[in-house]
Amino acid sequence: MSDITFDDTKVLVVGGGPVGLAMALLLDRFEIPFVVVEKSPTTTDHPKSRGCWPRTMELFRLWGIEDQVRSRGLRDGTDVFAFVESMAGREYGRTVSEPDASMHTPAPKSVVAQDAVEEELLKVVEGSKYGQVLFSTECIDVEIGNEQVFATTHHLQTGERRQWRVDYLIAADGAGSSVRRKLGIEFDGPSTLALMANDYWRADLSRLPIARDTSAIRVLPKDKSVPTSAILNTNGRDRWLTISQIGTTEDERDHPWTDQEVIDIARAHTGIPDLDVEIINRSTWRVSRQVAREFRRGRVFLVGDAAHRFPPTGGFGLNSGVQDAHNLAWKLAAVLKGNATDRLLDTYQQERRPVAESNANFSFNNRKRFDFVDAAIASGDEDRIAFWIADTDNHLHSIGQSLGFAYEGSAVVPDGTVGKPLDPRRYVPTDRPGSRFPHLWLDSARKHSTLDWFDRDFVLVTGPLGQAWEAAASAASEALGVDVQHKRLPRANPAEGIHIGMKGAVLVRPDGHVCYRAAWLPDDPVGEMTSALRQVLGRG
Repeated sequence: MSDITFDDTKVLVVGGGPVGLAMALLLDRFEIPFVVVEKSPTTTDHPKSRGCWPRTMELFRLWGIEDQVRSRGLRDGTDVFAFVESMAGREYGRTVSEPDASMHTPAPKSVVAQDAVEEELLKVVEGSKYGQVLFSTECIDVEIGNEQVFATTHHLQTGERRQWRVDYLIAADGAGSSVRRKLGIEFDGPSTLALMANDYWRADLSRLPIARDTSAIRVLPKDKSVPTSAILNTNGRDRWLTISQIGTTEDERDHPWTDQEVIDIARAHTGIPDLDVEIINRSTWRVSRQVAREFRRGRVFLVGDAAHRFPPTGGFGLNSGVQDAHNLAWKLAAVLKGNATDRLLDTYQQERRPVAESNANFSFNNRKRFDFVDAAIASGDEDRIAFWIADTDNHLHSIGQSLGFAYEGSAVVPDGTVGKPLDPRRYVPTDRPGSRFPHLWLDSARKHSTLDWFDRDFVLVTGPLGQAWEAAASAASEALGVDVQHKRLPRANPAEGIHIGMKGAVLVRPDGHVCYRAAWLPDDPVGEMTSALRQVLGRG
């Protein structure tokens, strides 16, 4: 072991996919030294997930990459599933695009492939003053100490080994996380719901209208020798991902398909017998519905697919992972800078695990819906077909699932009100503690949103006549040594989710979630604000 190099940093991120890169970007924003290690030689060359939902796009807006990501996705209004006999042939029906969400968010969803997202995140991280990404580097060992984590990495090309001494380690290394396995953290839920084949191919289909105005095509061929599959649209022109179930727990095909057989399947699915098809790459994978029993083990945290595995039906894998990072990063920064105690880090699991369970259930139920659609089409009953295709709108109309979740735990001060059940399809804005603070446009040009206020610091948001709160927040900030910014709303409209009235206030965490609310000025506003900050930061 004499050839090992010893290095130090504050945070080691294992895994350089979209979640690991989002964590790196956030650590850079908080000026926390970090290193990302990724065993692949570069970002993914596979589209994988294909959708960044509103909350994720809001974060990309804050980080300055919304336009870049959106420009690489499908055009607006293509969040549509079509059910067909072939792409050029009979169409059984299609879903409708989700209604306009601009009243609730400054950054609507984008149907964009994961490879594009990773590339845009990496461009930002590569410019960091505080950290770096090491590709072709795998983490081969982790040991958790009381004061530090010791991790050994191996460079796959040079063979170099390095041992890192870090304050915290973030496992963002995917569904098969070696860090999670090393720690022995178990999952709840089934590990295999189905075995799937991904066949990624290139063919110019831009002449077909269905290629320009849908994001996914479910193909149910009349010829039963051709598999029923979903074809995912990555760019509206010439790159397509075919997903086919090939078994329940094991590959049930007579033999693995050859490249020529995949080409023949693509021609049958498109309905163009002489289509020029080029195979880009192929893989197999397992559909799972699992959530880790622990998101934290000492100084190690699980994020993204390392913490939860969802069926891809619903598109919440990448989105949940990016939001895991967003929830955790500000807490790590607060602890590392001495503003919070270790108790704040326990709230990562308190807050994110219930969201993971909710997203897992939503995704699982979406997967089951396809069985009903397939059975309806097989029956030939037009009314049955129309009903189940219309019901599939619930798959992609998910703004409530994306924005409506609320946190509970010690990093939120409850105000006694009762939260409403989550409606995946509809979002009702609210400033209730635990919720994402509502979006309001602050100018007639619709360039500036209230969401732009929440980035690195706590923010006191008051009603239009809430000036008295500002002195209280300043006093609490000075007493605890924590920066608190002041913002005043131009209006207080309950219909827009603002319930603090003209003179009330909310305290909003750096991740944009409300942690304290009062619709009136209490007798001791300084004491109230100081107490709230103490509780949230684990200093109470």
